[in-house]
Amino acid sequence: MMIDARLVNWLWGLKYLKNKMFIKKGQQEMVGFILIVALVVVGLMVFLVISLRNSPEDVGSLEVANILDAVMKHTTECAIIYEPDYDNFEDLFKSCHQEDSCSNLDISACDYLNDSLHDILGVMMESEASVSYYQLDFFVKDAPGGLLTFDEGNCTGSVKSAQRNIVSDSDSLIIRLKTCGG
Repeated sequence: MMIDARLVNWLWGLKYLKNKMFIKKGQQEMVGFILIVALVVVGLMVFLVISLRNSPEDVGSLEVANILDAVMKHTTECAIIYEPDYDNFEDLFKSCHQEDSCSNLDISACDYLNDSLHDILGVMMESEASVSYYQLDFFVKDAPGGLLTFDEGNCTGSVKSAQRNIVSDSDSLIIRLKTCGG
């Protein structure tokens, strides 16, 4: 009988331990679930704060991108290599970065770019009734200072922007156009 009593006590102890472990395992699963939910909530809050913190200046605009694309494809009167091969503004930005000159005009590409781009953008923005201000920045990515910057008008209303990246030599050039209007 003694063996049977020990066996019964041993089995009873296993049953007791199994029930105890099941309760602890359930508690661990609940704690894990709560931690996962808390991490998801914190992640969503961080995402919400970052997305709400963006300024209206970061708003990309298809309209401004189209204006910038039209300007970049516009053919100029500057010929870097030879006269019938006139450069468009995209090539002129590259030539300015490389410090080339217009062979037919005896002027540096940067000077011609500044003058002609200012004129072209001025005419284009006058035709856009909703634009009260524009700014063009031309710079090398991750380099201090810009190669060309100009603006015109007074900013009233929302800011829209677009940028174009081009490669010259091994540098990444960025042309950014910002407009402001109602």
